[in-house]
Amino acid sequence: MNLLNEKKYPLEYFQKKRNYRWYILLVVLLGAFMSALDLNLMNMINPVWSKIYRQQLSYVEWATLGYQLTLTSLLPVLGRISDIFGRKKFYNVGFLIFIIGSAMVGIGFSLEWIIFWRIIQAIGATFLQSNSIAIISANFPSGERSKAIGIQGAVQATGMALGPTFGGFIVQYFSWNLAFYINVPIGILGTIFALLIIPESISEGEKKRIDYVGASLFTSFLGIFLINFSMSTNHGYPFINEIILYSLSIIFLILFIIHSLRFENPIIDITLLKNIPYLSGNFSGMLSYLIIGGTMFIAPYYMEYGLHYSPSLSGTVLVIIPGFMGIGTPISGFISSRVGAYKLTLLGFSLITISSFLISTLNSSSNLLTIFIYFAMMGFGMGIFTAPNNSSIMGMAPAGKLSMVGGFLNMMRSMGLIFGVSTSTFLLESIAPIQVLVSSPLLISWAFDRTMIVLFIFSILGFVLTTIKKKETKEKFITLPEIG
Repeated sequence: MNLLNEKKYPLEYFQKKRNYRWYILLVVLLGAFMSALDLNLMNMINPVWSKIYRQQLSYVEWATLGYQLTLTSLLPVLGRISDIFGRKKFYNVGFLIFIIGSAMVGIGFSLEWIIFWRIIQAIGATFLQSNSIAIISANFPSGERSKAIGIQGAVQATGMALGPTFGGFIVQYFSWNLAFYINVPIGILGTIFALLIIPESISEGEKKRIDYVGASLFTSFLGIFLINFSMSTNHGYPFINEIILYSLSIIFLILFIIHSLRFENPIIDITLLKNIPYLSGNFSGMLSYLIIGGTMFIAPYYMEYGLHYSPSLSGTVLVIIPGFMGIGTPISGFISSRVGAYKLTLLGFSLITISSFLISTLNSSSNLLTIFIYFAMMGFGMGIFTAPNNSSIMGMAPAGKLSMVGGFLNMMRSMGLIFGVSTSTFLLESIAPIQVLVSSPLLISWAFDRTMIVLFIFSILGFVLTTIKKKETKEKFITLPEIG
């Protein structure tokens, strides 16, 4: 069945080209670049907001956490809905919502205003992220899937790399507001290209009943759990609140599991979690982003107040991690079919683990070359690990559930970032309030090292999960019927 035969001229024009799938990839790369650029801008803008609005770091971080909580809670839900109604329309809607949210954040009337519109922005990002990997997987054969996902990872890493540099440059020489306005022209281009190029993806010709009950139960569970986790890292948060909210989230989780086992087409296929490689791949991916997210969130404070780097220099140095991730990801994607995903994921997480420990040894007198080497090792390890890990997970997606699996994969990644930011914030401010820490280079450096030791412990756990993954059989995955 030709999925594109009802489309008008622009799509047919591109479809006739031999390399049509690479045009599709280019559109996905534009969305990936925009969302990655925006995510890492925050690492340089958070300290500015803390100063402008005179708020504690634990409050300012909600501009990041509100974004991540919304994104994480909705990813698998919107992924499954996209599988049913078509990925193209939801991908286009994502661009539009993201543009509006970005413009409103740039206005910046107050921190509360910013947090609200960051949440709206996150809804748009959810539409984009829940479909990006699924669109790639649906249009690339298994032999090229790792390569395409590797290229996507490289572009994401480039966006992550430019984020701190661009953010630091804007903060130092212009106004932080401009950092969000840049998303508007990029988003407009993405919307136009997506309309013209991306094919619709409904392959089964029927609309299945949407699991609204399951979606509500899962979103309630994850939202309550993550909000409670983030709040519990704040000093003075009542312990009884933690108990009540964690208990409530567990109740929602149990109800969700019971419902999903009875529903014909659940919002999340929990039977996939019986697959050990699928489960360990998702959790090791989550831990990898916990480590890199936590590191990149606290590193600007260490560099600006421990080493007295300027915001632009701190942003440039922070580029090293995603920059080398951008180098490692395509290399890993291109050679994974020859070497095998298992060996590459082991190598990648080994580098993440070693670099986490080395970064924890930095102090207020560390030189730039040492920081460069340690950050580069972490980024390169992340790149080597991510492409084969993601490709393996997507390769295990049942037919018709690509966006659901892609949404779940991105949800785990987002959870890692949330846990990384929350854990790092808690560990830093458990030593002293951020205003006290930044007043002493020795104190902020020591707090940074203690936080990195905890992230190193998480990296050991991630490495163990990677080692227990069973070696996948060579492309012994379900054939994806959606390739046109």
